[in-house]
Amino acid sequence: MTEINIAFVSPTYGPHWAPVVQSWLRLVGYTARHFEIHQVGKLGGVGITDRMYTMSAENKLIEEALMLKPAFTHIFMTEMDMMPPHDAIVKLLALDKDIAGGLYFLRSDIPEGRGQPCLYKRATALTKDTAKLNGSEYLVTPVSLFPSMDPFPVHCSGLGCVLFKRRVFETMEPPWFDLRSGDKKTIGYGSDIYFAKHAADAGMKWWVDPTVQCEQIDYYVTNLADYKWQTEQNPKFASLGYIIGMGGDHENAR
Repeated sequence: MTEINIAFVSPTYGPHWAPVVQSWLRLVGYTARHFEIHQVGKLGGVGITDRMYTMSAENKLIEEALMLKPAFTHIFMTEMDMMPPHDAIVKLLALDKDIAGGLYFLRSDIPEGRGQPCLYKRATALTKDTAKLNGSEYLVTPVSLFPSMDPFPVHCSGLGCVLFKRRVFETMEPPWFDLRSGDKKTIGYGSDIYFAKHAADAGMKWWVDPTVQCEQIDYYVTNLADYKWQTEQNPKFASLGYIIGMGGDHENAR
């Protein structure tokens, strides 16, 4: 049996929120204890950057993780505003997918804008040529409804709580992460969408375990409660975006 060896990495900038660090310590402690009792494995290293552009930090962390010995079998990535649950790594490892993500919800300056899940599917209604005419090959549709207990495939679930198999980065050509600001003629994209597009082109599968529910912190905490408010109080929310597991996947124009 190959021993599991996981690198814990986070591209960060500046000081951390105390609740974030506390959640990371719980996550590391629980994972280490699980490996000691139930499974042959270890958290073999931690990498955190400071004062680097996001995509540069992400690429640097992966590059260095791939060079270290003994070799890491997996890389877990989180972000400086993310509070993953204590069992996130254990659950994502159990999925045994190329890329396994947790679930979190996007912030907004107004309460009515909070709660959009960071889940995206390819904009399949648009052909590649149409996408080019719109200035981007990275068009995706946000997901609005999804299974609450069973894992499901997506195109991207962000980089706030995600476990990669080593082979993902050995198969893909660097840079693995990049971004571009949008303008009047082109559609911008973040490093997560850039990575997701090239990972899919390389044949990698991205799955999400919806029971791995993270919180995202700023001056308030965004979590499942914001999503529930949207689905229960905002009649337009569920009518827009991609619906997963509701009698066959389909997407509505957004």
